[in-house]
Amino acid sequence: MFLRIRVVATAVVVAMLGAPAISAAPASASVSQGYVAGAGAWADDWADEGPVSASTRPHSNVVAMWQMILWADGYLDRSGIDCRFGPVTTAATTKWQSDRGLRSDGVVGSGTLAKAATRLSVYESWFYYDGAGTNFIYFDRRADGRWDMSLGPDLEWQLLSYTYANFSICS
Repeated sequence: MFLRIRVVATAVVVAMLGAPAISAAPASASVSQGYVAGAGAWADDWADEGPVSASTRPHSNVVAMWQMILWADGYLDRSGIDCRFGPVTTAATTKWQSDRGLRSDGVVGSGTLAKAATRLSVYESWFYYDGAGTNFIYFDRRADGRWDMSLGPDLEWQLLSYTYANFSICS
């Protein structure tokens, strides 16, 4: 297993240098697997994920992932990340979707996640979401195709599950 501790400065350098070309092979994940997952090329793994919303899987690590994306893009305060898809997350999601020309329904489905995935980059064997400004989120895709995420470069890693919320920040 490679060292999971990353420094934001490394991600900035990688972002400036660019990511390697990616293949267009289709992903093969489904919510029924219980995790954000994929096979083949990583770049389309998120395009068949979701939904999560206030009424569908509203308390999970996938919600934490989405809240981290909202935080990285400046739509949610870091203190708002609690793994629960409540009214603040719904409002932030609707604004995020509207600002990107998506259907602004407050539901994080495959279209919303596919749009978010356009901000993913790869460096060696790890991934990062390049948010607005200097906010980065760190990801890994395990050998079995399941994705996990860190809450920060030196913080815990958890699988992106639809069925449980076990980050330390989850209320």
